[in-house]
Amino acid sequence: MRHTALTSLLQANQWKESLQFYRHMLYQGDTPSHVSAGHLVQRLGKVGAWEAVFRIFELHLKLIAATPTYSTARQGNDGVEHLSARVASPTAAPTRVGEWGTMFSMSLDVVGRVCRRPLIAMQMFNEACNKNIDGSLFRWDGNFLSAVQSFPSELDRVNVLRRAHASGQLDHFKIIRGLVHHGKWLEAIAVFADGLATQQLHRRDIGRSRLNILHASSGDSVQAVLYCLQRLTRRPENSLRVNDAEVECVLSKVPSMLPTSSGASFASMAHWRFCLQVLSENYASFATSGGRGVMPGIEGRRPTQRMVSLLLRHSMPWNVALRIFELSCRLNMAATPYDPAGASSTPSNVLIINRVAHILHAHGQRQRMIDFLDYVLCASPLSPSSELLEFVPLEFFSSNRGVPERKPLMVEDKVLYHFVETTMNWERALTLLHLVEDQRAGAVTGNVKPLQVISASVHCATLKMLRRCCAAHGELWLHSLQYFQHAVSGLHLLDCHTHPRRLAQQHGDTDVNTILYCVLYETLLNLLEEPSGASIVLREKNCFSLMECVTARCGGRIPTHMLLPNQMDRLLPRLGVGEPTVPNVEERTRVSMKLIMCVLVGLLGSTGKEGLKSPHMTPPDAVMFYELQKLVCRVAEYRHYLMRLHETGQSLSNSASPRKTAATEKRVFPQPFQMGLLWQTSLELLGCQCRACGVDSMMPGTLKLVYRSCATSGGQWEAALHATQYLLQHPGAVEGEHCAMYCSLFGWERALAVWCRHFPQQMLREVSGHAKGLEYCMQSLECALE
Repeated sequence: MRHTALTSLLQANQWKESLQFYRHMLYQGDTPSHVSAGHLVQRLGKVGAWEAVFRIFELHLKLIAATPTYSTARQGNDGVEHLSARVASPTAAPTRVGEWGTMFSMSLDVVGRVCRRPLIAMQMFNEACNKNIDGSLFRWDGNFLSAVQSFPSELDRVNVLRRAHASGQLDHFKIIRGLVHHGKWLEAIAVFADGLATQQLHRRDIGRSRLNILHASSGDSVQAVLYCLQRLTRRPENSLRVNDAEVECVLSKVPSMLPTSSGASFASMAHWRFCLQVLSENYASFATSGGRGVMPGIEGRRPTQRMVSLLLRHSMPWNVALRIFELSCRLNMAATPYDPAGASSTPSNVLIINRVAHILHAHGQRQRMIDFLDYVLCASPLSPSSELLEFVPLEFFSSNRGVPERKPLMVEDKVLYHFVETTMNWERALTLLHLVEDQRAGAVTGNVKPLQVISASVHCATLKMLRRCCAAHGELWLHSLQYFQHAVSGLHLLDCHTHPRRLAQQHGDTDVNTILYCVLYETLLNLLEEPSGASIVLREKNCFSLMECVTARCGGRIPTHMLLPNQMDRLLPRLGVGEPTVPNVEERTRVSMKLIMCVLVGLLGSTGKEGLKSPHMTPPDAVMFYELQKLVCRVAEYRHYLMRLHETGQSLSNSASPRKTAATEKRVFPQPFQMGLLWQTSLELLGCQCRACGVDSMMPGTLKLVYRSCATSGGQWEAALHATQYLLQHPGAVEGEHCAMYCSLFGWERALAVWCRHFPQQMLREVSGHAKGLEYCMQSLECALE
């Protein structure tokens, strides 16, 4: 429990408490582990407490040195020796050499490099080197090299390294691992060679070091590195016999693309030929089997499906790719349910098929690719990759077309999403989506809606694709409307003026409503994305109509994640310094207000407050009301900005919209009724939240947002006071900070009596510079005391 408590304190960055608890553990005779001590040293180094690190280093050095005969530890005069004498002998077995090396190396690095005390670090090294003469207590790891680099004198650095090397105090494996972690594989090879020469590496460490160095090498250098490792480990010259893990590592490397296409193809050809050579030398019995389908004995080595799929990532001739595919087929036939090599053969086999088809297409072998896919799909279904979706014939997504026994391509949602997100061929993407919808609808019984057949992420990615590909052609809003109508074709959408009973009947599943709103939101953004023009009025009208229908079906419930800043900023970003960065600012404000009004209508219903207590819908979330208040406040800021532009005679340049028409110049001044609508909507949202979720659900920022909306909408201090008086009836709903904000926005003269009655001390601070205000507040206090 002490070790757990120390670790918890360290994770909470309580380094002072951790150090105090560490001392307590020592007095209790419980030596902290090397992991806890190293963690403590790191935390102390971050705050510059090098003295504590120095004492911990000395203490543990004494403890490790005295571990075999700990009871004879001699007491010293200083506090460290007195403390070490009180620590009982460890109950565990004698510590291993590799356990404490990391902690001591980290301590040296913290003092020398982090805390910039190289002389103290040199003193620590000398003390450790004198006690750890032959490296039997511990060995330095990669942190030791970092500490040595902090020494100012090159002579000191060389002497320290030579001394540690001569006494066998270096942990070669850990140093190699640290160098590999920092991408210094050349230095790691040098340390590896030294470890082999001095016999400081065990057999297991040799294999792990080889694999680490191979992983750190690049695709251009892996051949030279492999030959170098073979030579260092005294393998036969030019031998490529390695274990399975090293084979996979070599196959996973990809050479860098050279500036010229000929150079790139030459490097790729040299690499995949080298990979084939590695495979043939390590799995010769399988590669030279008597004929097609003839398998070797169980005792022979054979490559895995994963190796073959890694090999096919490289660009190679199509006939070589087909030959490798035949090899993978034999591997798949040899795999048994209990064979570890075939445990993951199915996903690897899918990758192999996709890569072979891609190679055939890249070399212009379209008919061979079609024949190849026919052969594969007659045997089993296939999930195509996003690359394959770019060029595969569309008839492969329909069954019983020409080849009755051929199975169709089955596209997964994650692959479909990646394809739609990256493709520029939007027409093919839409056609492919329709084929996938028909394919999935035919696989289930009953009436399936397009909205549910494909995931919401794919629907939203499709609308983003249209925004990316069609915005320059002026047809984005038309294509977006068509896609929205297709996606919701299986749903009955009624507008907000429908009878409440029919509205209650159409409230569907919450998941369906969530998907529906996400698709609606992306459609709205597409309608507002194009520059202003003759179609802007029609687009805005369509936005209103869509919002009315969808919010009526959802009962005014908006998914909470769609109201978070990362989503709302896309509709109406925060108004910063300068002009807005999105097109159609005024239209966006009107659409935002229409969205809020539709939510209120959906919540309240056409007959009043019935919608809040509807048995067909879940209660609205308090977070939704808070985020809608933020949206109202943001709309008010934009309308105030547009008002100031009109008063100063300026026009909105709309830098995000390159095309500006005369109609754009005329729509700068916001209509007066809209400014009044803002603060009224804010109060209505506040009342709706109190009735639906209770006053206790309000955050302190809700009333502040109401104040800001009222202030920006023409200084509506009476409306803000009305909201305040309503909330003052509930204890704790209004705080002193609300009083300060009200006075800063509307002035202390407004509602002085109300605030003095409920927050007299706060009002005294607000009116401290005004004699009349002070006199009134003092009179109010005297009356309250009487």
